[in-house]
Amino acid sequence: MKFNDLMKATNNFCKDNIIGTGRTGTVYKGVLDDGTSLMVKRLQESQHSEKEFLSEMATLGSVKHRNLVPLLGFCLAKKERLLVYRYMANGTLHDQLHPVDDGGKVTEWPLRLKIGIGAARGLAWLHHNCNPRIIHRNISSKCILLDADFEPKISDFGLASLMNPIDTHLSTFVNGEFGDLGYLAPEYARTLVATPKGDIYSFGTVLLELVTGERPTHITKAPEDFKGNLVEWITQLSSNSQLQDAIDKSLVGKGVDGELFQFLKVACNCVAPNPKERPTMFEVYQLLRAIGERYNFTIEDDMLMPSNSGEADCLEELTVARDVKENNWKGTEEVYG
Repeated sequence: MKFNDLMKATNNFCKDNIIGTGRTGTVYKGVLDDGTSLMVKRLQESQHSEKEFLSEMATLGSVKHRNLVPLLGFCLAKKERLLVYRYMANGTLHDQLHPVDDGGKVTEWPLRLKIGIGAARGLAWLHHNCNPRIIHRNISSKCILLDADFEPKISDFGLASLMNPIDTHLSTFVNGEFGDLGYLAPEYARTLVATPKGDIYSFGTVLLELVTGERPTHITKAPEDFKGNLVEWITQLSSNSQLQDAIDKSLVGKGVDGELFQFLKVACNCVAPNPKERPTMFEVYQLLRAIGERYNFTIEDDMLMPSNSGEADCLEELTVARDVKENNWKGTEEVYG
């Protein structure tokens, strides 16, 4: 896409058009002459060559799924690197759950569950159906966008490879942006290596946000002297057999308490301290899908079997999903504790 067209669409990258900022760059709302709304991501300056950038664009442009924000185009002009995405009318999941105006409307449980299932489907597709698989490395409620129908779509996937090496490692902890501190898996601080299990930990934190209504780093329901993050608060409640106290009070007593607790348990499994104890994204998706079965908002799957799991892993994942469906969660305790 032409640089001048994107300049015009964003009113010369006017500050008033900024709808998001992060470690990878700044996102602007843009409107084309025909009235089409777009999101334009202006990447931070990168050391990567034009050839490397074009190669990444070819890869990202081919990654298409209903729960991923579609990349419509890009622009390469001197040092400028711009990505153009379809506009998402309902903003981010973060803004939906944590509105600046506290008097905002509460997000009801069926919608939260729908968003959790759709986001899990998108991330599972990146992990299991892309070849090579894509590790997101920056999952948070800020990168899950909602379209006009509140269908969740994951953004910023694949951008880690466009960052300068130092930006994807040490400065993560200095700035807390590329992998917000409340979402980072504990092992990342030791290894500085991104893994699928790290994505699952981050996604588990998003699930905790959905079911508790709390932010990942500021817990309103915790005692005043509590200084930890959301996962640490959940761990403390669990060790005191008070896990039910974490659930968003606005959701309780409406006939879905069982679903809320099972959803919370899936989230807890995702944020297990030991990466080996965390489920795969395919398992997470199947477990959430089983909870939402009665709502009729699941769709025919384009992801019946993980393409890059071993045969034994696939059988185990499908068995877990079957147990959830047939035994109404009985028997899953042996697998997930």
